[in-house]
Amino acid sequence: MIVNEEIVSVNKNQGEKNQKSILVIADLHKRYDEGKPKEVHALRGLDLTVQKGDMMAIMGPSGCGKTTLLNMIGHLDKRSSGKISIDGMDTATLSDSQMTAFRRDNIGFIFQLFNLFPFLSAVENVETPLLLRGVKAGVAREQAKMLLRELGMGDRLYHLPSELSGGQQQRVAVARALINQPAILLGDEPTGDLDSTTSADVMALFRRINKINKQTLVLVTHNRWIAEQCDYIVHMTDGRVSSIEQGPFKKEEPPK
Repeated sequence: MIVNEEIVSVNKNQGEKNQKSILVIADLHKRYDEGKPKEVHALRGLDLTVQKGDMMAIMGPSGCGKTTLLNMIGHLDKRSSGKISIDGMDTATLSDSQMTAFRRDNIGFIFQLFNLFPFLSAVENVETPLLLRGVKAGVAREQAKMLLRELGMGDRLYHLPSELSGGQQQRVAVARALINQPAILLGDEPTGDLDSTTSADVMALFRRINKINKQTLVLVTHNRWIAEQCDYIVHMTDGRVSSIEQGPFKKEEPPK
């Protein structure tokens, strides 16, 4: 991962230089109420590059722009200026309808409050993204069941969210985010509504997904322990990246 090399240099060994960049952000700005007296400049020329297979945490004080950055990466909100490229696609070149399809197929979302459909069972929640892509119902159902079983939810396939614990609901949310095999998985305080034991279980699941599937994850968190489970910790201040550190797991890895 390379982030504004004038500020910080990481991943200097040649093996990591040859990794594919899955996310490239250049000179990103986001202004709210632009041109008005109460204009807020939430992101101020932010630069960030994430390599395929990285697991990265974003930390910073309230108001520093970390959730705004996540929304920009996920294209849940429009940038004021700057470039965002995901898996080689410059997203500024996409129409609204193309962006909707691109986001559905390439970006997975995991939220603090799970955002599951309360009237759908676990397997129905997970199969929904496939059905939206036009996958046949029988195929979508089997793929959803297979993924839920892999995540330890095989005995809860037909339970409603209200019949599941917080940790189980988050596993369903993770399965839904993974079902389309996205280029990048985004988490906004994904353990924020869970107790410490369940949070540890969910983070262990994220690490397993990251290592086995080489899944790229970007997580926003206020929790230092959660951040330390990631390869890199990006610190933000006033809409910019202020520093980056390697997480304990990355430091312990042998050279590639």
